[in-house]
Amino acid sequence: MTNLQLISAFEDWFKAGNGFDTIVQARQFAATNLGEPILPGTAQAKMIDENIERALVRVARSLIQSDPAQTYDRLVELYQHQPTLATRSSTSVLQQAYSTPLPIASLAATLVGIDSRTTVYEPSAGNGALLLHTHPDQVTANELNPARADDLRHQGFTVTQEDAASYLPRRSHDVVIINPPFGSLPEGNRTKKFHTGKYVTTQIDHAIALNALKAMKDDGKAVLILGGKLGTDNEKRSDRYNTRESRAFYYTLYNAYNVTEHISIWGGLYRKQGAGFPIDLIVISGRGQSTRSLPAAHVPNIYRSFTELKELLYAAVLQQSQNLESTTGSSSISRFSSRGYG
Repeated sequence: MTNLQLISAFEDWFKAGNGFDTIVQARQFAATNLGEPILPGTAQAKMIDENIERALVRVARSLIQSDPAQTYDRLVELYQHQPTLATRSSTSVLQQAYSTPLPIASLAATLVGIDSRTTVYEPSAGNGALLLHTHPDQVTANELNPARADDLRHQGFTVTQEDAASYLPRRSHDVVIINPPFGSLPEGNRTKKFHTGKYVTTQIDHAIALNALKAMKDDGKAVLILGGKLGTDNEKRSDRYNTRESRAFYYTLYNAYNVTEHISIWGGLYRKQGAGFPIDLIVISGRGQSTRSLPAAHVPNIYRSFTELKELLYAAVLQQSQNLESTTGSSSISRFSSRGYG
């Protein structure tokens, strides 16, 4: 059985409404299909995690509806059927390659109105979770990992394999959407440094985000999913946003781009992807200085559940409907039906 055949077997399993309570069950399923055991901690075990994720992305794409609430609910249910994908390889540890949970990926796309006509740049595309709502012909996808890049091509995307901290596509895009690796990387005996053009940082997610935003149209939109700040005490979180590197990043970002939303998402919602660190989700609408206060002054609200995030989805789609109504003179509120929400 080939990798693609195993992905297809997992895909059929999830489409039938089945899931796995544990990764051990998923490995047993794979072992039955492959005709050989899957030992924990091996490269083959990591490959099983990756193939589960690829199958889930394919299933998620088939679940997208015109009603964002129905799509979100279906993806939350699918996510509950997913085992925890916690196998790490030397490559994944080095690249900090944690993929976006599917409900959060769909939420991010909805917040900036991605549809099949939107041109999108994804500089660290992984297995394609953030590209669920796109048409492959409209996407510029970049992914450094060879296996993930190959699978994106099987999904129909044209893929480059460049360093996202320095590479830029030739054209500008309607939307930049990104969940880059977080934190710092080793370079020999030192920590790698990135030159952003404004300052020097050791934080790879900050470097990739500032570089990728150069590919956004002046009136375009962006969603950044970046490393968040630990804790629940707002004073302590404020201090963490006010460290030298964090302050430099957010000052640069908020002065150059119109940040319209900045929230934190509880790390527990990321646990099935093998990580438990909190993330920040930042929405941008065009270039130009933001009117929002920097996060050290206005500490982002923490969303602790998929139910709370659905409230954010509702508010965003309601706002989009009102904006469309004001420009066209007709109501489009049916796009978010009461049947799909609640």
